Amino acid sequence: MFGLKSTLKALVCGALLLASVSAQDSAPNVAISAEFPNAIAGLTPNIVSGEANSVKVTFKNTGKTDLKVNLIVGTVAESDDYNNIIRNLTAYKYGTTLKADGTLILPYSIKMEHASREVGLTLMADLIDSNKNHFPVLVYNSTVNFTEPVQSWIDLQLIFLYILIAGIFAAIGMFIKDAMAPETKKTVKKTPAMTPEEREAALEKMKVLDEDWIPEHHKKSPRVVKRRA
Repeated sequence: MFGLKSTLKALVCGALLLASVSAQDSAPNVAISAEFPNAIAGLTPNIVSGEANSVKVTFKNTGKTDLKVNLIVGTVAESDDYNNIIRNLTAYKYGTTLKADGTLILPYSIKMEHASREVGLTLMADLIDSNKNHFPVLVYNSTVNFTEPVQSWIDLQLIFLYILIAGIFAAIGMFIKDAMAPETKKTVKKTPAMTPEEREAALEKMKVLDEDWIPEHHKKSPRVVKRRA
């Protein structure tokens, strides 16, 4: 990945050899520890499958010369046989100076798809001194548990989908209800027939009302003036 295939191969092979060697023998004057921030004290650390799992690696240089942390790399193997490697993990290149009598904390991330079970995890670091000598040192060599990611019950996309489906079914239900409902007939109110006497009285009343607007002098019959021949 970084053009360091030979170095990575040496580190992976060295991890198997250094599994039984103490940190003092493999890396004089340097103490190294790996911490899983989400781990519970006393229990095997959990690695969530498919997610980025952070590991905090601490280097303490008790020597009198500066060192350089070149890279950190790891392997996942069967828990009962560390020689049976399942997968090589990503190598992270740092090139960070570890001062004499100093402490350096570097992050490392593990992201891998794996079924839920216990596996063996080995992490190695490559240190370089002022003479450009490489020292592969053991960072972590123990078991971890792969677990499935926790599924959140709050999923906005699912909630939106459920609301959309519910709205469609509600609209269909309203349409069916309206289609099946009986039609209401409008009743026309019939006016009862008038008797001859009532009709005559109504006509007389209308005649009076019609003549109310005629001026009085027009209501009188005009005089006929006879002209002499």
